[in-house]
Parts: sequence; C-alpha cells; structure tokens
Amino acid sequence: MPAHGPSEPVPVIALDGLSGSGKSTLARRLAERLGWTYLDSGAWYRALAWAARERGVDPTSAADLLALLSEIEILGRPDGTVVVDGRELRGEIRSPEIDELVTEVADRPEVRAALNRRMRRLRRQAGVAGVVADGRDAGSVIFPDAALKVFVDASLEVRADRRYRQRLASGRPTDRAEVLRALAARDARDAARGESAPRRVPGSVLLDNNELSVEEAIRRLLNLARPLLAPGPARGQP
Repeated sequence: MPAHGPSEPVPVIALDGLSGSGKSTLARRLAERLGWTYLDSGAWYRALAWAARERGVDPTSAADLLALLSEIEILGRPDGTVVVDGRELRGEIRSPEIDELVTEVADRPEVRAALNRRMRRLRRQAGVAGVVADGRDAGSVIFPDAALKVFVDASLEVRADRRYRQRLASGRPTDRAEVLRALAARDARDAARGESAPRRVPGSVLLDNNELSVEEAIRRLLNLARPLLAPGPARGQP
C-alpha cells in the first residue's frame, strides 16, 4: 500500500481509560507490534508541567501556560518519548513533583485544547504509518475520528495494586492505602473535566482488563486492529 502523503492523516487507534487501567502499557506494546507510532498523551502534559517548573511559570495560570507553549517546541518520537526544545524527557517527568504539577496543567481547558492541536500534527508527520494513542480522552477529544476506539476498564482495587507494584519496582517508597486514596481522588478530579473526562464513547470497544495478562490483552487488540491493516511495509503487520 502506498505511503500516506503529507496532507493525508494516517489511521489512529485510541485507547482510553482511568489512571492505572493498563492503557499505556497496552498502547505502547500494540504500537510496537503494528510498527506504528505511540502517542503517550499524558507525557505531553508532563512535559509542559516540567517546562513550567524549569522556567518558573505558574501551572495554575492558563494564560502563562499558553504563552510558554508558544515559546517551546514539543515533539513526539515513535516510542512515545517527548522532546522539548531538543531535550529528551524520560525520568525527569515521572517524579512526584511533576505528578502534582501535571494535574494543575491538565485542569486548564484552554491548555488541553492547545496541546491537543499539537498532538494531532503527529498524524501528518513524515514516516508515520499509523498512531496508537493513549489517554483519558484520546478517542473522545484528541482523535474523535480514530478508526478504532477502545476503553480499557479495570476496578479501583486492581488499578491500585498495579500502581503499587509499579512504584515498588521503581524503588519509590509507597503505601498501598495511599496509592488507593490518590487514585480515587484522581478519578474524582478526572470526572469533573467535562468533555475531557474519561468515558466510553459511542462506537468504542470495551476491554475488561481486570484479569487479562498483557499478552492476552494485546492479542485481543490485534484482532480488533486487523481490519485497519493492509499488506505492505508502510502499515506494518501484527
């Protein structure tokens, strides 16, 4: 199949869900299997929060954040890594301080709209055969025309257990009860974001991720994605 031209947007698979549902891991693995680009929308918000901290910008001021966004270059790499003004950001946007700042940044509707416009440009970037995007509103707001929309669901208890194990594995001191409380508070805050609140939109597929292994979930997603694929290196094969 011929490669997409610069004016023709490539197909998108959007995985939405609440924090800790497993959507990020699944989106990254699915993109790898398809040979598509992975878009970690949360990392873009974290990158902006990091830039705000570095430059002393008030994360609660939409005007200041928009001014900052107009001054910096944010780019996404195929593996989901975000680059700000040529600097690749990895662990520095996953700190507890950024965890707190990013909620302030993401609560500003004007900022979300501006970042969404930036993220959509990835569809027209040279060499991109397709995009697998994850977030809380990837299919409802960022890419409402996504070819496949999946809502990844998991209970609060399951999500808390996953987040707790992740933090233990990364060497970060943590308490499971605190993780549970933080997730519940994050759920409530996300639910108050209007159109950007995590929700299953009409036409989306529900993926119950309470008991699936990563490989089991990926197999289900590959089956759902198969109709979007065509022979040829430009689109990838599962």
